[in-house]
Order: sequence, then C-alpha cells, then structure tokens
Amino acid sequence: MDQIITSVHNPSVKNLVKLRQRRDRNRRHLMLIDGARALRLALHKAFPVSTIYFAEEVAHTYADLLQRARVTGVALQEVSAAVFHKIGYGDNPDGILGVASQPGTTLGALPVTGLPLYLVTEGLEKPGNLGAILRSADAAGITGLIVCDSHTDVWNPNVVRASQGAFCTVPIAIASAPEVFEWLRQRHIEILVATPAAEQCYTEIDLRRPSALVVGAEHAGVSAIWHRAIPIRIPMAGQVDSLNVAQAASILLFEAVRQRSQ
Repeated sequence: MDQIITSVHNPSVKNLVKLRQRRDRNRRHLMLIDGARALRLALHKAFPVSTIYFAEEVAHTYADLLQRARVTGVALQEVSAAVFHKIGYGDNPDGILGVASQPGTTLGALPVTGLPLYLVTEGLEKPGNLGAILRSADAAGITGLIVCDSHTDVWNPNVVRASQGAFCTVPIAIASAPEVFEWLRQRHIEILVATPAAEQCYTEIDLRRPSALVVGAEHAGVSAIWHRAIPIRIPMAGQVDSLNVAQAASILLFEAVRQRSQ
C-alpha cells in the first residue's frame, strides 16, 4: 500500500474526480464503485476492481473487505478525510471507493440459455431508474439487461449506487435499438413492448417462452422499430397515463417469474 494521500491536489485525486464525467469514464474505460456493500459484491463476483481508496478513519471498520481485496491483487490506497470528502460520491459516502475497468457490453457476450428472459430499456434519462431496474433484474434472475440509446450510461456513479451492486450481477449489453431488434429476431425471441395503447394485458401473454420485455422512457415511450413487436399494457385504474419505468419493468419481470415458476 502506498503512502497516505493527504492533498486534494494529488494527480490521483484529480483523476478520480474526473471519472464522475461520462466522457472521462468512457475515454479511460473505467468506473467508480462507491460504498462497502457494492465493493463486497464486486469482489465476490470477481468484477475487475483495480484500486480501492479508503479514508483513514474507516480502515478498521472495513478491515475484512480490505484484506480480501489485498489477497485478490487489488491495490489499496489510504487517503485523509479531506481527500475522501473530495473524491467520495453521493450525500453520505461511507469512506470507501473503488475503481474498476468497464466490462464488455456487447450483445454477443450475453449468456446463452434455453429459456432466456431479457429486459430491454430504451431512451432512459434518469440514473436512479436504471439503477432500480438493475436491482429488479437481479431479483428476477433475468438472462440479461439490454440498454438502448440511453441518455445516461450504465457506469454512471448514480446508476452504480442505485443498483446496490446489481451492476455486477446482471449481464449487461449496450446497443442501438435496430441492432437489438434484429439480434432478438434472429434468435427467435418473442419481443413484447409495454405501451398504454396495447389491447392485451401483460398477464394474458405467455411469458414461459424465450422472451424480451421492452420498456421506454416515461414521456416518450419507445421508438418506431418496436411497433413491430407485440404490444402489451399494464392496466391502470387512475387518471395518470403512465407508471415510473422502473416500476413498470418490475411488474412485467415478476409476471414472467410467476408464470415460469408454475
């Protein structure tokens, strides 16, 4: 372990702060993992964590986590409280922050199963929604999450934090909507798109077949290419015309879980 960093002007500190920006994350193919809970899961899943920065006052609290990281070859760097205040992310950082390589996100890297269940998101804007969707996707045990034309990237620190570690448990692919549509069609996966205009309720569809569920941004819906898919709706008895996209995704996913468990 290197000598403690005490200056907020240290080049490493400046580089960590830059990783909050999507451009720098993508240019360096790196991401931030904020918090002990997410880091424990990342180490357990052999996620490509390269360095862990921790405030000097939490070294004892997270001694087991730091020891596990050390034996797996992760570099450890202690920093002062002032430095961690500079590099920590979110309102209540818990004094420990990891840097990892961004894993591959090609469609070809998604798992191959006999009865796949994919969730496709298109045009999402809010990191919190994408993080919440990852949590639901993990709980539902889906084959993979496919992110299309998103306005926020999956390695945004707010996505990572909101996912509670699911960013490293759910296989993720990133591609354009036309590319995803064709990829699913070629594999004979039934494509079902959530839209308020659909006639069929989501519970009327057989989700025990290879399936992909598609959800779009709340204000814009999905693009025209998904109009070739099977439309399904979630019935709504109130006066608002849409659900939060993360809630809608959860409803659809757990209907698939229910059907497949019977």
